Amino acid sequence: MEVATYGRPARLIVIALVALLGVAVMASGSATASGSSQAVAAKKKCKKHKRSAGVAKKKKKCKLKKVVLPAPAPLVRGTLTWSGGVSSSQVDLHAFDASGNHSGWVADTATVVNNIPSAAHSGDVGGASGTETFTDNIFVIGGSTNREFSYVACVYSPVPGSVVFTGVASNGQTTSLPVGGGGTALSVPGGPPIPASFTCPTA
Repeated sequence: MEVATYGRPARLIVIALVALLGVAVMASGSATASGSSQAVAAKKKCKKHKRSAGVAKKKKKCKLKKVVLPAPAPLVRGTLTWSGGVSSSQVDLHAFDASGNHSGWVADTATVVNNIPSAAHSGDVGGASGTETFTDNIFVIGGSTNREFSYVACVYSPVPGSVVFTGVASNGQTTSLPVGGGGTALSVPGGPPIPASFTCPTA
């Protein structure tokens, strides 16, 4: 099974931000090292202000602002889209949570199961083009405790001309990846593993 991961762009952004912060710190340090009279005067003013009663009152009023996050709401976390196939083309999206619960097509019952709590699968779709989605019903934008999922894209012969998986990580970052024929595992670094017993069902 081919393994593909998404989430690398976030790392690059972090590296870029760290580099920018380093430049800002260097620039700040050079300005202080120059020892200009303006900088010294500003420090003295700050010290005087800190001692005044008026500034003390303002400090008492200054409180940390609470960040209010939106309520949990449905968000499509995984999307498998294909086009350029034939009427007999079959493409399936499977999702897994950290407990190994599965959402997707099951050949034994010829149905789509939704065994992941507070989540939903759009259902089985076939044909020359189509879309299957997996939705997390309790996603919080900006939340730090959002769940992470892993996915498997099962693409059967005849393979459509274009198959694309789009995933939304727990931090809200969206990444799209092309998918080939067969079974392709798609996961976020540090996300839940795909159960070793899982294989793409026989179409």
